[in-house]
Amino acid sequence: MPADPYSANIQSYIFLLYTGIALAFAGLAWFQIRGKAGLSLLLIAFGGLSLNLLVCFSDAFLHMWDEQIHAVVAKNMVSNPFKPMLVTDPVLPYNYKGWLNNHVWLHKQPLFLWQIALSFKLFGTSVFSLRLPSILMTTLLVFPVFRIGKIISGTQTGIYAALLVTGSNFIYQLSSGRLATDHNDIAFLFYVTLSIWAFFEKEKSGNRAWIIFIGLFSGAAILNKWLVGLLVYAAWGLSILVFKENRKRLQRFAELSLGLLVTIVVALPWQLYILYRFPQESRHEFSLNTLHFFKTVEGHAGDFMYHLSSIERLYGTDFQYVILVSLIIFLFSAVKTKFKFQILSLIFFVYAFYSFAATKMPAFTIIVAPLVYVMVAHSLTQILKWIGKLNLSPGKKRIVSGLSAMALVFFVYFHFLNHEGLAMKNIAWQKKDFQHEYKANLVYLKLIDEFGGEDVVVYNTWLFDRFKIMFLSDFYANIKLPSKKSIETWKENNFRIVVFDDNKLPDYILTDSTIAKVRSAVYQKDFEENIEVYY
Repeated sequence: MPADPYSANIQSYIFLLYTGIALAFAGLAWFQIRGKAGLSLLLIAFGGLSLNLLVCFSDAFLHMWDEQIHAVVAKNMVSNPFKPMLVTDPVLPYNYKGWLNNHVWLHKQPLFLWQIALSFKLFGTSVFSLRLPSILMTTLLVFPVFRIGKIISGTQTGIYAALLVTGSNFIYQLSSGRLATDHNDIAFLFYVTLSIWAFFEKEKSGNRAWIIFIGLFSGAAILNKWLVGLLVYAAWGLSILVFKENRKRLQRFAELSLGLLVTIVVALPWQLYILYRFPQESRHEFSLNTLHFFKTVEGHAGDFMYHLSSIERLYGTDFQYVILVSLIIFLFSAVKTKFKFQILSLIFFVYAFYSFAATKMPAFTIIVAPLVYVMVAHSLTQILKWIGKLNLSPGKKRIVSGLSAMALVFFVYFHFLNHEGLAMKNIAWQKKDFQHEYKANLVYLKLIDEFGGEDVVVYNTWLFDRFKIMFLSDFYANIKLPSKKSIETWKENNFRIVVFDDNKLPDYILTDSTIAKVRSAVYQKDFEENIEVYY
């Protein structure tokens, strides 16, 4: 095992970074030269996959807060998929309302956790298999985004939109677990996008079979992050009410009702199940979901302009100006009025809803990012059409148009991908944190080797590393010191008690020879990963 894992892997990280960019560039170049989408789209998708692997591989440890907890719950769901649990066997009393300490864990809907649990079942329990579903979903996202762009204004727009999706630095931070709500938001983004894609396919083709897919994907979105998964019906319903030709046809209302029925069939059984099986936990979580709109939850506050002010964080520096110009071009372009209305109503609804909601988090509006990319891609297509109208010979016109496309699209791509920042965040800037987390994991693995095979509870862990220990082992862990009463309870239940010694242990622990004390400098930023056990 290398003393410096960062140095050992840096070449691999750089290879993934520039391979991703090269594949994306090759996909765009192939489209500009040949005008065909198939191979171009595959190259772009693999480019995004390479960048995604860079981000997810460079942090070979669980991130604090959500990713750690999601990992533990999903791990417990491998053997019991219909009983989400954070603590599998609670010996001490717990507060069922506390999502950081409770037994039955219903703080999030289950679909993304089932996906992670399936990944654990197939590939073993590891950080990589935890992130694998998010990696796959963000890679596959380019295909529905391409189709939405193509339906709206043609193949060129679809290719550009797919490319822009692979340049989303923010999405990569979610899929690697660095940002709060991580894999939950990636799955939500994926299924909401699929429901919107199916809706546009239905609008274009008139094929009612797409109604079933709208319902399925919307139901899946609800099973990730609750009722905002119904977003597609906002555009669908408004389209019926606003456009006279739809409003006068009862068939349009029947189609929407059928879609809703499918969504209900997909999403409702789980809600009824948890109300029956876990009544107090489920009722608390349902009320908490409603409370998010009316009251600031867990300190996630912000003013009405919070989400508009967060555009740079989600899309890149100065990208609000790109969106504004794109919006103007989009409004005055030849795109069908119904498509303009549907795209803009979806974006407006999400920003309005979350702006009025009291609880604010930056990733809430990411679900309309694909539509923003489609709008920007359309504006790029229009600008390139204007360039193509220059009074040049056919040969020069083709060269100028091709080079302009490459330059303009890649300027936007690089600008909000911020590949230098991506490299810094995932390679150089993270070195110290990587080293600390890497060594901390070694400490916990040594702890597991020392006490494996026993029922163990670990106390006085460093920060929220309690969840890392619970993920790596079957131990229970706690950040605090045990009380005298807790010690007696654990002993009565035949648990081995292990306490990290931070040189501040009280006498009732130091003098208890049945408690294993572990000396480790894990609390410090720079430390050796050795442990010493004494009694």
